[in-house]
Amino acid sequence: MRKRLARADLHLHSKASNLPGGWFSALINCPESYAEPKEIYNRLKQRGMTFVTITDHNTIDGVLEIAHLPDVFISCEYTVSFPEDKSKVHILVYGIDEYTHRELLELRNNVYEFVKYLKEKHIAHSLAHPLYSVQETKITPELVEKFILLFDNWEIVNGTRGDYSQRYEEWIAKTYDGWHKIWHLAEKHKIEPLRIRPNIAFTAGSDDHGGMDVGRTYTACPADTVEEFLNCLREGKTEVYTQPLGEERLLNMTLRVFYMHIRDRIPKEESELKNILDQVFYVSNNPLVELLLSSTFKVDRSLLLKEIIKRLPFMVVHRLVKEPSLTNLGALVAAIGLQTFYGSLVYMRKEEESNMQSISSLMGFTTEQSRRLAYITDTYFEINGVARTARIVRDLSIKHGLPVDVITVHDKPGKEENLIFLKSYLEFPLPYYQELKVRVPSFVDVLDLLKNYSHVHVATPSALGILATISAKILGLKTSTTFHTDIPSYVEKYTESLSAGQRTWTLLTMFMNLFDKVYVPSEKYRSILVQKGVKEEKLRLLYRGVDRGLFSPSKKKQDYWKRKLGIEGKVILYVGRLAKEKNLDLLLHVAKKLSNYNFVLVGDGPYKEQILKTKLSNVHLTGYLVGEELATAYASSYIFVFPSHTDTYGQVVLEALACGLPVVALKGSASSEHIQDYHNGLLAEGPEDLVKKVELLLMNEDLRDTLSRGALEYINSLDLEQTYLSFINSIMEDELYESVGCSSLLS
Repeated sequence: MRKRLARADLHLHSKASNLPGGWFSALINCPESYAEPKEIYNRLKQRGMTFVTITDHNTIDGVLEIAHLPDVFISCEYTVSFPEDKSKVHILVYGIDEYTHRELLELRNNVYEFVKYLKEKHIAHSLAHPLYSVQETKITPELVEKFILLFDNWEIVNGTRGDYSQRYEEWIAKTYDGWHKIWHLAEKHKIEPLRIRPNIAFTAGSDDHGGMDVGRTYTACPADTVEEFLNCLREGKTEVYTQPLGEERLLNMTLRVFYMHIRDRIPKEESELKNILDQVFYVSNNPLVELLLSSTFKVDRSLLLKEIIKRLPFMVVHRLVKEPSLTNLGALVAAIGLQTFYGSLVYMRKEEESNMQSISSLMGFTTEQSRRLAYITDTYFEINGVARTARIVRDLSIKHGLPVDVITVHDKPGKEENLIFLKSYLEFPLPYYQELKVRVPSFVDVLDLLKNYSHVHVATPSALGILATISAKILGLKTSTTFHTDIPSYVEKYTESLSAGQRTWTLLTMFMNLFDKVYVPSEKYRSILVQKGVKEEKLRLLYRGVDRGLFSPSKKKQDYWKRKLGIEGKVILYVGRLAKEKNLDLLLHVAKKLSNYNFVLVGDGPYKEQILKTKLSNVHLTGYLVGEELATAYASSYIFVFPSHTDTYGQVVLEALACGLPVVALKGSASSEHIQDYHNGLLAEGPEDLVKKVELLLMNEDLRDTLSRGALEYINSLDLEQTYLSFINSIMEDELYESVGCSSLLS
């Protein structure tokens, strides 16, 4: 008759593991666990475990409390030393009695004698988390090779480690399958091998100290009795299983232990909070509270604590806005502290993974790391240069199958092809830019998402950009950013405070120096950034092209402006945001001086009302135009004037040139770098010179036509697709390969 597939969580702890588990635990005198053995037993049975054990550190006191219950066997996790260098390992030993336990305690100072005793007595055992450092023992290839000589069973799935540990440990174990390899290592280290099988078998356990996640990771084998199960362990006939491994396991464990440590100190007046926390941490089982939690957070029970931590800061902010108080402010600090703690767990796991990878690579493990770029932008659907760039990056990624995702924040989370929307938990309008919303995602969501990427590019220093930067640093990813907007100049203009602008420069410089690469759209701003303190070796020039298929003189339509606005004659065009920082007062000055000519402003923004108040009859507003209509507006105009000196690039200047429009711009502006004086446009020294240069083109048709031809000639060197592909490739490639251009990503 076929035996059932029996299950057992082979690594877990109870209140008997009562020593502090680290420096902070020692500081507050908090033990490793408060979990009651009976609680553990009941939860394991509820989760389908056939057999039950507890593996406390160097003690069997916990498991003895439930030893009388059905299907229980006595086990222990021993800390054992290598005599030659005092390196420590954890060995999980199963199916023992009190006498055997006392014998094993006496042998802990010599791992060879300890393991020899286990083999001689036919006691089932497994090496716990082989590549994890125990008590700051340095894991080296030599130490791992000694593990291979001693242990027939390795715990390769540990609930508090990530799935990376299984990948590396399983590879090492299988690489050294075979007696010939074992004997080779024995000769190398002059150690008698204690192996009884030529292959290493695997076990799994939750390593849970809190009691919340016991039974979510387990070992299985065909067995109807405890003895049959233990025999499977001895013979290496086991299989390993686990539910998803993530930082939520460590989060549940550490916070549950901490909560139990402080629970009795919670004031009586906070009984409602205590009832909720008791339910969250499985201390009590109140159906009404459980219903409240499940209906509010709508996640799997194992993820509840993580979901609460993810959303808690925003819940507290809303309460703080309604009821400002020191209590609510303190709650906000605590909520942010919990998210910071989650970030520290992710960082710790990443460091651990890096160490395991280093050890494995020294032993010959090779893997090609997948490369994928997260392009972070807080604006995507809006009409502005940052959003336009993000849309182009996404379109080209789809077209060429590039490993790039544009990530932004939206009211509703979701995913489209090469586009990911993170949920916005807090939203408010940007000061002085009401049409642009600041949307704040959860740090937890950003951090979890970026685990899937190798490179992160931050388009703007927004809430999303800042959280993405912090997350990338925690995860050790390659980072880059683009200086899209002269934010300090905007701050100075709107606040009318020089010191406010200077402080903004200080913060922005600190932010940009966090990145490996900083892309800057013009030589002007490259020089400014160096002057402000951005490290010169980080800076890269970013040249973006224009869609010559869309923006072309062929889009010109006769009488277009007559049909659209009822105006005739030569049209002087401006395209861009209607805002103070665009220096539109200068454009209005020119319009006032040249009152016989029509000036058309395409765009919208907060300065629209000021423009309308001038009541200049020759100034016309269209609102935003996009696509074909925008291209027609360019091509059907006579001159393009761009008065801004704070734009970092001037994409609209390129669009105008592509449509054959001569451009008049201010000398020394970033956009003027596209203008070759008297070749494709004219550069003005100041307000009156700008009036003269515009008037010169209006009066001299031959010069205008010459500059128009120069405009088309210049724009041929700036193909939109090639410039953007080169940009993406530069972000993704190491310095050594940057000169290759876009070919390596496209191949």
